[in-house]
Formats: sequence, structure tokens, C-alpha cells
Amino acid sequence: MADNFWENVEQYRKLGFDPLRWISFCSTEADANVVKEALAEVKKSTIKVAPFWFDSYFHIAGKEPELTRRVYDLASPAVDKEVEVKRALALFRIHSQTAESPQALSEALSNFFAAFKAKVAVASAPIATTEHRDAQFALLDYVELRRGDKDGYMPALTSFTQVTDVTKDPADEVHVKIALTDAIERLNLLGCGNPALFKFFPIYDAPAEEMLDRIRTNLDAFMSRYNLVMEDYSSLKRGKLFYGTTAFSITNKELPTRYEQVEEGMEVMLTNKFGGLAAVSLHALALSDPANADRFEKAGVPMSEITAARDEAIKSLSEPHFALGKIISKYCPDFGQPFDKNAHVTAVHPVGPRGIFALGILAGLANAGIAVKDIPLRHEGISRLAAKESLVENATASQHGCHVLVGTRDVLNLVAEELRQHHFAPETIGAVASKGAPAVTMEKDAGQYVSNKAKLASLLGKPPG
Repeated sequence: MADNFWENVEQYRKLGFDPLRWISFCSTEADANVVKEALAEVKKSTIKVAPFWFDSYFHIAGKEPELTRRVYDLASPAVDKEVEVKRALALFRIHSQTAESPQALSEALSNFFAAFKAKVAVASAPIATTEHRDAQFALLDYVELRRGDKDGYMPALTSFTQVTDVTKDPADEVHVKIALTDAIERLNLLGCGNPALFKFFPIYDAPAEEMLDRIRTNLDAFMSRYNLVMEDYSSLKRGKLFYGTTAFSITNKELPTRYEQVEEGMEVMLTNKFGGLAAVSLHALALSDPANADRFEKAGVPMSEITAARDEAIKSLSEPHFALGKIISKYCPDFGQPFDKNAHVTAVHPVGPRGIFALGILAGLANAGIAVKDIPLRHEGISRLAAKESLVENATASQHGCHVLVGTRDVLNLVAEELRQHHFAPETIGAVASKGAPAVTMEKDAGQYVSNKAKLASLLGKPPG
């Protein structure tokens, strides 16, 4: 088993892909705090990046936006034909050593931005990390809107495969599924639940035409399965394996992101339990070395349990659930209509690989103190083991379906009732305790699920100890 595993790993690496980087962090995305600190040091740049979990444009009745894609070398971008459009979505792939240092990352981004003269604002700009310096790139998808009447919103974002199923071939359809489903998941959370209103601009690459053809076939199959629309975009032409997408959707509702209207006393609900991704990491570690499997068994966590949890997580990561978007949409005001806290969800935020640390981001956006009473976890024994043995930095990292909603008790009770009908397990985990300063407090000991004590202390505003 281990021999086949390492053969697969070597195959991925030869293609310029990083099949194992996600194991410790349950993600290959650069740390949000490092990115924030790095961007704060970028000075006098015409490209202004204010990182957020999505960007939003108005939808103009009867008209489609024009998207212009540019792919650049990160170290020496050639921008002789610069695009004169004011807003863009972005995606970066940056060497892990650079992405782990705020100073190094700031220097890399400053050097890249310095080549541009035209002003452009960017909100969605995730950074994928890589062990291969020749796999680095920067992508900008410039979005130009047409003039006309506004009839809704058009949320947009970029996404990429953060967790890899190393048991599968590098060109297997699961990698396309994971990249696209991640984008759908966050758009669903914004109340976009109609597949016919989604549009994808795939971001993909591979070193050989045969593999590129397989990726295109997998993209087409995914689109057909869910009745989705995809623009026919060519590969990145960088010659290194990559899976991602830019995605748009349309909603005729107001977006459920009224962070400024979060009030003291509102409840904080989780749509599903934290966790799930730690099982994928432990499963990969067991395949990499049979001694790890024995170690897990001796700790009281059988491989059968890890395998079942891992299969559940991969299924969640690769199968979109549009019911979430339809439910959230019901509790949003119609476009242009006033918000009513007694009828509508006030705010939402994705959890994903950040797990409980997503609560810290939410507290910052709402400028509120969040008091957490419980940390419900799927497969708690697996999460405890992963954190105790320092195999996973944050074992609350969550598979799809886990998000935070904020609102009045009555509204959240109605949402929870509908979520349960679609196999979610919603649970109130706390409340907004104060306004005026971001803070997170937890009654339950989160240290049993988080091996990085310094990060946990930072989340809770306590000195590490």
C-alpha cells in the first residue's frame, strides 16, 4: 500500500503538483494572517488588494459581464498590453517558503504589483502555495460591467483544489470536482442556489496535451451533471498541474453579509459540525507509512473509522449541495428591499479549513465579541488524535456544509428546521456578547483540537502558555 502511495506522490511531483502540502494544514492556501500582514506592507501600488472571501458586482439586466484573463510570471510580469479595467479577481500560486513569511511575501507581491500602471481593485485573491518555484504564477481576471438597470447581485470568486485525493490518478475527475465544488459552496452560502445561474471560467494546467484533454473532459462532465455553464477557457500554459476556477452566480436577493448590523444578543449557529478534514490527513499519513496506521489503532482510533470518515469528507468536498443556497436565499430580502432582523439572516461566513478560526474572522468583520459555548465536532476521536500527536495543526478544519450564521433566535430556528430536512446538523454554538471590539471566548477547551497553541492563544486574545 505504501509503495503505491509513494509512486502516486512521485507522479504528482513530476507534474509540478504538491500532493502532500495540505496534510498538516488541511489546505494549501497561504495563512490568512500572513497574507494580511504582508499586504499591509505593500506600499504605493496601483493594484489594491483588500482580501475577502468573495467579491460582488451588480447584475445588469439582460447583460453579461466581460471577463478578460491575464496570466503572468510572478517574478517578472510582462504587462505591455495592460488591461484598463478597474476591478478584477485574482489567484496567485507562490512558493511555500515565500508565502510563509510576511516580509518575503510582501516583497514578492510588491515586485509583481510594481509592473502595473493602471489602477485596479481586487477582493477575491487567494494564494495557493507550491514547493515548485517554476510553478508560480499570478492570474488576474478583469471584470467589466455593461451599463444598464441593476436587478440583483453577481457574487464572484476564485477557487482551487486545496485537498488532494492522492489515491487517485493526477488527471482523475475528483480534482476537478473539488476545485469547482469549493466555489459553488461559498456562492451557495451567499444565497445563490440555482445551478442555471452559475458560470465558471476554469483555471487549469498540465504539462501534456493528453492530460489537458482529460481535464477538459472532466470539466465538461461536471458541468453536464449539474446543468452548469462553463466558458471555454484554455489552460494556463505554464506546464505545471493545477486545478481551479473563477466562478460567478446571480441572485435577485440582498446578500446575507450585513456584518455591520450584527447586534449584541444575536445567536451564532453552525450549519453542520466542525471537522472532517483531519480524517483525510490521517488517512494519507497511514498510506504513507503502515507504522502510522498501527499508531492510530493503538491510540484507539481504528483505520476503519478513519477510512469511513475520510470517504465522507471526500464526498462532501466533491459533491455540491445547492439546497444550502436555496435555503439561505429564502431568508434574504429581495434586491433593493429593506433588511428585517426578525425575518432575515443577518450575516454568514464560511468555515472550511479554518475551522474555529473562522470565528475570529467573523468577529473582526462584525466588530463584535463572540461567546462560544460549544465546539461540536464530527469524528471527535479523530480530531483529538490528530491534534494531540501534532499531525494536524487545526483539527477543527471542516468539510463542506459547515458555515457560521448570525441572526435572531427565531430566524435561525426556522433556518435550522429547513437545513435538517437536507441532511445538515445545525446547532447554536454561542451568541454575540458585545459590540465595539472583535473578540472570541470559548467555554470548551479548544486546545484538545488545535496543536498550534500560539495561534489558538491569538484567537482567544490570551498569552500563549
